[in-house]
Amino acid sequence: MMTGPLRCAIIEDEPLAQELLEKYIRRVPSLELIATFDDAIDAFEQLPAIQPDVIFLDINMPEMTGLEFLQAYPTPHPLVVMTTANPHHALDGFDLGVVDYLLKPIAFDRFLKAVGRLKERFQGTGSAKRSTSINADETFQSAVSENTRSATFIYLKTDKKLEQIQYDDIVFAEALGDYIKVFLPNRFVVTHLTMTKLNDALPKDRFLRINRSYIIQLRHVKTLDGNSVILSTGDNLVIGPNYRDVVKERIRQEQIG
Repeated sequence: MMTGPLRCAIIEDEPLAQELLEKYIRRVPSLELIATFDDAIDAFEQLPAIQPDVIFLDINMPEMTGLEFLQAYPTPHPLVVMTTANPHHALDGFDLGVVDYLLKPIAFDRFLKAVGRLKERFQGTGSAKRSTSINADETFQSAVSENTRSATFIYLKTDKKLEQIQYDDIVFAEALGDYIKVFLPNRFVVTHLTMTKLNDALPKDRFLRINRSYIIQLRHVKTLDGNSVILSTGDNLVIGPNYRDVVKERIRQEQIG
């Protein structure tokens, strides 16, 4: 039986995802946030003394990935929920006894399902000890399906606040040094983010990177003209030499006749 809230730690190097998880944890009375780390190595050194019940662990981090962290962490380890923008690395996590897997951007209703699984596992074991009774493949497929179905938006940090941006509203994104300018139908927003992280977070069936500086939404492509695309807004964007074959093939997949 649970005698108090589950004590949670976050290991996440992406500020937007970190802030969103913190917000979600604080909204759930049965959870308590006790630590947040943006560096997996720092977390590895400090967490044994903190002894959380739950770790929300990002898979894709520099220096030490979430999977490497979990493989090296002393057992029995706390309950673990993995988070990432890339679903292809998750199955290895379930082989290590992970409770659940959340695909970014994380919707609150999907987060609550993960909390339910955490409670079931905690009550079933009487502690936060690792359990290997999970059906990894079945849970992985369920998690990916639920996340993919619910994700219709992304959170971007703009002017010191988190703003929900619907996928449908994004026309294209442009890299500006350490920032990204995201163009919407009647305005634009600027956020501190890398193109790689934005590209990983956007659904691949709807968005396409056409060079180092631009990501476009395919439904806004009106014309493919040589080595450039013309969007619904009238913007003419050049396709980078290293992207041309992939971009042209992807657009031509929608061609009829």
